[in-house]
Amino acid sequence: MEDSDELECLILDINPEANLDELFRPLESSRATEMKLGREKARLKDRSNHTSWLRIYAIKLNPGIYVVTGGAIKLTRTMQEREHTLKELVKMEKVRQYLVANNVIDDDSFTDFIKEKG
Repeated sequence: MEDSDELECLILDINPEANLDELFRPLESSRATEMKLGREKARLKDRSNHTSWLRIYAIKLNPGIYVVTGGAIKLTRTMQEREHTLKELVKMEKVRQYLVANNVIDDDSFTDFIKEKG
């Protein structure tokens, strides 16, 4: 519960000067280079006994700009091992494919897309 409260505060209290790149990391720990519309995860670190199990998942549009797709409690090594985390993985890919299909590749094209739909 403490992790949930702290993560919620981090997300809700973000100001324009916040560096979200310090919170989000590539979903695939083996990914060494940036990629367009990369799948990212956020979690609390510096816990006393283990890294937090809570995750927020997002698609990275540009440095510091993310589209949050969901979240989960992750207790296994990989997301494929549990149905609820596998659903989050599928959801992230659907969002990513939707953005690509609508030519949304960065925050500017995302803003344009939202204006067109609004």
